[in-house]
Amino acid sequence: MELAWQGGELGLLDELFTAARQGGGRAALVTGSPGTGKSALLRGAAERAGRAGALVLSATATPAETDLPLGVVGQLLSGVGPDAPPPPSAPPHVLHAALRDHAGRAPVVALVDDAHHMDEASARCLLYVCGRLAGTRMLLVLAGRPASPSPEGPLPLPLPLAELLRHPRCTPVPLTVLDEDAVAGFLAAPEGGAMDGATARRLAPDWHRFTGGNPRLLYGLLDDHRACGPVRPSRPVAGTAFRRAVTGCLHGAGAPVGSVARALAVLADTATLTLLARLLELPERAVATCLEELDAAGLLEGGRLRHEGVRAAVLEELSAEESTRLHSAAARMLYENGAEPAPVARHLVAADASGRRPPGPAWAVPLLAEAARQALGSGEARQAAEFLRTAHRSGAEEDGGLLTALAHAEWEADPAAVIRHLPALERDLAAGRPDAEDAVGAVGLLLWHGRPAEAAQAAARLGDAGGAGPLAAAAYVYPYLRPGDAPEGRPPDDMDEHTERLLESVVYDHTPPGSVADVLCALLHAGETGRADRWCALTAGAERAEAATPARRAGALAAAAVVHSRTGAHDAAARYAQRALSLLSPGAWGVAIGMPLAAAVLAAAHRGAHEEAAAWLRVPVPAAMFRSRAGLHYLLARGHYHQAVDRPRAALGDFHACRDLLVRWRLEPRGALDWRTPADGALRALRGGQEAGADPIAELTRAERRVAVLAADGCTNGAIAARLYVTTSTVEQHLTRIYRKLRVTSRTDLAALTAAHPR
Repeated sequence: MELAWQGGELGLLDELFTAARQGGGRAALVTGSPGTGKSALLRGAAERAGRAGALVLSATATPAETDLPLGVVGQLLSGVGPDAPPPPSAPPHVLHAALRDHAGRAPVVALVDDAHHMDEASARCLLYVCGRLAGTRMLLVLAGRPASPSPEGPLPLPLPLAELLRHPRCTPVPLTVLDEDAVAGFLAAPEGGAMDGATARRLAPDWHRFTGGNPRLLYGLLDDHRACGPVRPSRPVAGTAFRRAVTGCLHGAGAPVGSVARALAVLADTATLTLLARLLELPERAVATCLEELDAAGLLEGGRLRHEGVRAAVLEELSAEESTRLHSAAARMLYENGAEPAPVARHLVAADASGRRPPGPAWAVPLLAEAARQALGSGEARQAAEFLRTAHRSGAEEDGGLLTALAHAEWEADPAAVIRHLPALERDLAAGRPDAEDAVGAVGLLLWHGRPAEAAQAAARLGDAGGAGPLAAAAYVYPYLRPGDAPEGRPPDDMDEHTERLLESVVYDHTPPGSVADVLCALLHAGETGRADRWCALTAGAERAEAATPARRAGALAAAAVVHSRTGAHDAAARYAQRALSLLSPGAWGVAIGMPLAAAVLAAAHRGAHEEAAAWLRVPVPAAMFRSRAGLHYLLARGHYHQAVDRPRAALGDFHACRDLLVRWRLEPRGALDWRTPADGALRALRGGQEAGADPIAELTRAERRVAVLAADGCTNGAIAARLYVTTSTVEQHLTRIYRKLRVTSRTDLAALTAAHPR
């Protein structure tokens, strides 16, 4: 197959063939890096010569036959005819005689590919033939690399080949990678991309940058482009064929070049000539030669592998053992050179990922922890978690502080991932393993996922051990998660000031970041702060907090949704809530999910988007949420939705459930937690619009009212039965229905309800 972009080289070989046909024998040596089209050029020359009536003899040298005497000569003689003598008995003059005899009848073109692998005996025969080409109709064309890299540096060609290259009748034909115009020609050529001219010119710059102009890589990229089907990407895609082409180039370049490429892929952006030489334990001169070979093949750009697609293809060639060895050696070398923790940590992670975990050095765990701290500071939560997982697997499982740090990093990226660590965190807290500062993080994680009892026990133990001071921040959240734990069920007096500072740190990503308990505290207080307008201004930057981790960004957006909902900005509240809930899965939110869901439901209900509100109410919520302040807001929002869709009885049930929790926690139903006003509206709807000033006892039947009044007065079931002349069983049945209708759970609640409404 003739390649349009090799027209110049094919034209040169045509000229040499024309001279040979006229009795002026010629020789040519085609050289170039792997993938530059040497074999394709030989095939094109063979096709042209065959059409011109020449006898075409072909041979391909291989590394496996380098030590096989006259292996290449045998391949050439096999094409001369059955009378040719067997290769082992063919000295140089025999090969020359066979070729000359046939050239008397028709021109002869002898082609040898990968000549750098040719055995020395065959090379001497071809050198003998080359010296006697004058007056013959023979053209000898060899293709191969100009030199072979080795650990000691570039190896020259075998002596016969080197002499052949210097022979006056041998014409050098060097091949290089294609420039951008030639890439456009490749894309437009029928044997290439077969694209129209405009498309070829438009794609050529990107394809040239992606492949370095290497024809083999271009063919691989073209196969991947075609495999995409009718929806083809506008940018190059490094698929299977492209990676296979990269691998082929490396195999063709030889083992030393492949080793340097793998080391380059491992070191990535930290690679320098000195580091490569140290990692491979080779002289810098030898490494430099291999880098030149990789650059000539178009695999490098600026001394690095051209892009991640090339790097991925190279790394695929690494065995697990070699990956562990190279990454471990790279980590140690960078550490000893005083490199930043992050690149060293990435090598430790890669060495650990191979599944073969040799004992790590003593400095590995502290370095991984420091790298994780820095990654968290720059918002790279997943990277931090990866560092800490590696540290935790490296023999440090007994370190409670490390487990807390790992759980915290995973919370920053995806709070749902922390759930599997909660039992271990509880055990560590019980055993007193983490210090007080680490314990704050563990307590916050327990609170977030609805385990306030365990968190309170841990806090009490730490307080007894003299660690209460660092727990002050976490303590702020208790009145919001377990209102009964706070004095008289009320938050501290400076709660607004404290939570505003927490909210600012979350929204604007201040350093150091607040704890998980701080984020939860700020979010829960957003529903009850008396400064909702000020909080709207504080959360104005929530949508722009792109540097924060996913959990903190979601928390800031949820707080913005809550306060905007409270101020009546329902469109903004809906937007904030939708973005917040899209960042984390329902399971990741823990008990905090009630806040953004409440804002989303309220916003939808007030905008008349009832289907949207119903969809939000179908999002699963944890049972623990209803034991927290978030549950109050969720119940009120759901009640407003039921009221909006004309379900007053369901609405009243949610409002009364909110009332029961407030009574149990001894909280005042005021501000955002006022259930009475919407409950009155639901009662009016139940009574057909009559004013409900509003005696809930009126919902009962006459018999139920009589039982309710007597029970509220303190009468026992037996006394009520005697007064009303019914059985005790009948009284019990009436009370069951009364409790259900009024949403109360005891005679005390019933007494409080009837006392508020005279008989």
